[in-house]
Amino acid sequence: MNKIDEEKIYNDAISVFGETSQKIMVVEEMSELIKEMCKDLRNRGNIENIADEVADVEVTLAQIKKIYNIHKLVESHKDFKLRRLSERILENKMIKKEHDNDK
Repeated sequence: MNKIDEEKIYNDAISVFGETSQKIMVVEEMSELIKEMCKDLRNRGNIENIADEVADVEVTLAQIKKIYNIHKLVESHKDFKLRRLSERILENKMIKKEHDNDK
């Protein structure tokens, strides 16, 4: 099977359907993922449905990054947030370790 040219497909989707339509689509896809996650929290989840909705959100988010030309900005914010998360994990591990030592 030929390798899919994601960038071309994203550009074509924006060109054919329009920016407004794709902005609406990302909101719809995120809401469908939210719905599937809520089902999962009620023990009625389906891993295939969750994977399908995650894929839809990723595809539409890629288009949003193209529409706003924010690839680098998103990566910068993502890097900051991952570093912050890493610090929080380390802090919580230390707190847990201190708590476990107090027992």
